[in-house]
Amino acid sequence: MRFNAVLRTKNVYMLYLLPFVLAVIAFLRFTFGPDDFVVCADSGVISIPFFSMQENPWLKEVGVLALLCLSFIVFFVADRYKFLSHITVLPAVIYGLLGVGIICRYGMNNYLMAALCAALAVARLQAAIVNTQSNAPVFGFGLFSTLAVLFCPKLVMLLVWAIVVLPFSGRAAFKDLVALFIGIFTTLFFTCGYYFLTDQLVELPDIFVDTLVVGQGFWMIMPEKLAAFVVFGILVVVSLHNVVVNYPTAIVAQRRGMLSMLSMLLFLGSALFFIPFNCHGVMLVIAVPLSYLFTQYFISHRTKWIGNVLFLLFLAACAWMVL
Repeated sequence: MRFNAVLRTKNVYMLYLLPFVLAVIAFLRFTFGPDDFVVCADSGVISIPFFSMQENPWLKEVGVLALLCLSFIVFFVADRYKFLSHITVLPAVIYGLLGVGIICRYGMNNYLMAALCAALAVARLQAAIVNTQSNAPVFGFGLFSTLAVLFCPKLVMLLVWAIVVLPFSGRAAFKDLVALFIGIFTTLFFTCGYYFLTDQLVELPDIFVDTLVVGQGFWMIMPEKLAAFVVFGILVVVSLHNVVVNYPTAIVAQRRGMLSMLSMLLFLGSALFFIPFNCHGVMLVIAVPLSYLFTQYFISHRTKWIGNVLFLLFLAACAWMVL
C-alpha cells in the first residue's frame, strides 16, 4: 500500500479533489441513505433563525459547502504558521471526513459557525506564538474564542482553554493577558448591547444557562456510533504518544503549536463527559484540533504498517459516521 506516500505528499492536488470527495459522499448519503435529517437543537446566545428551520431544503447543501470552506481554512492555518512537521493538505482532508457525517445528519447549524470561530481563534493563537511583538493576535484570539462560546454555550470549556493556554504559548506577560481579556469583553460588550437594544438583557443569563444545561449525555445520543468514537479515541492516544516522542526534535514554535492543539482537545473533550448535548455537532469543533493531531501522526509515524492500518480504521470510522 502507498498510503504513506499519499499522506506525506506535499502536493496540493488532494485539495482540489476534496470538493468532489465531499460532494460524492453527500450525494450518496442524501440519495441512498436513511432520511434521518434533524435540526440540531443546541442553540446559542447568538442564534441564526435559518439554522432552525426543519423544512428548509437547503440546510444540508449549505452545510456541505460551509464544511468545505472550513476545511480549506484548516489547511491554510497550518500552511501559514507551519506548526506541523511539514506542509500537507491532510488537515483539510481529515477535517472534511470527520465533519461530513455530522453535516449530512444535521445540516448547517450553530456548531459549524462555532467551528469557524474556533479555527480563526487557532489561527490568531498561532500568530501570537510566532509574532511575540504584537498583541493584536492575542486580542483576536480572545474575541473569536468568546464568539464561539456565544454561538454554542456548551463550548464554555473553549473559553477556559483560551485563558489557560496563553501563558504556556510564550505569551505570559501582563499586557498579553490584558489584550486577551479585552478581546473577550469586546465580544461580550457588543452581545450585551444587542440584547439591551432589543429589551432582552435581563433574559441573557437565563438563555445562556438554559442552553448550557439542557440535553443528555453525549454518548447516549446515538449509541450505535460508539464504535467510530472508539477508533477516534485510539487515534488520539497514538497521536498523543507521537507528540511526546517528537517533542524534543521540534522547534519552539512547533512545540507550542502542537501543545496548544493537544490542550484544546483535552479541554473540549472533557466537556463530553459532564455537559449535556442534543446532537453530535460539537464534533465539528473538536475536529479542528483532531485534524492537526491526526495529521501530525500520519506524516511522522515510523511504523508504516501500523500507520496504514490506523488510516484504514479512520476511513472506516468516518464512513460509519456518515451511514
